[in-house]
Amino acid sequence: MADEADRELKKAEPALLEAQKALEGLDKKYIAEIKSFASPPPAVETVMSAVMTVLQKEQHWASVKKELADSNFVKKVMEFDIDNIPAAILKKVEKYTKMESFQPLIVGKVSTAAACLCQWVRSIEDYSKALKIVAPKRAKKEYALEQLRKKMEYL
Repeated sequence: MADEADRELKKAEPALLEAQKALEGLDKKYIAEIKSFASPPPAVETVMSAVMTVLQKEQHWASVKKELADSNFVKKVMEFDIDNIPAAILKKVEKYTKMESFQPLIVGKVSTAAACLCQWVRSIEDYSKALKIVAPKRAKKEYALEQLRKKMEYL
C-alpha cells in the first residue's frame, strides 16, 4: 500500500520539479513583459486566467496586472501551498488544462513568462491528481502503523 502510494506521487514529481525550475527562470523582465500588454495575446490571457484561478483571485486583466505588480508575485507562486488546493478550484483549472493550446511550448511562442506559468498550472494539476490518490493510502498506512504500535505496546 505504501509503495503504491509512493509510486503514484513519484509520477507527479518530475512535473513539479520542471515547474519549479521554470519558475526560477522568471525574473522581473519576463513579468514586465506580461504586464506591458494593454490587450494580451489570447494565449497569455488564458494562462493568466488559469494562474489567477489557482490563486483564487479575480481573472480580469486589471486584476492580473495588479497581481503581477506585486513584488512578491514570483515568490508567492513558488511558495504556493500545492497540498491544499480545493477540489472546486482544480475543477475550474481543468477547463484550461484540457485546452489543446494550453501547452508550454505553444504558449512559449508568445511569452516566455506565460510558458513558465503554464507549466506551473499543469504541474499543480498533475500533482493534485496524484495526491488525491495517495492521501487516502497514506492515511490507511498511518492507521495500520498506529494499530500495530498499540498492539506491540500491549504485548
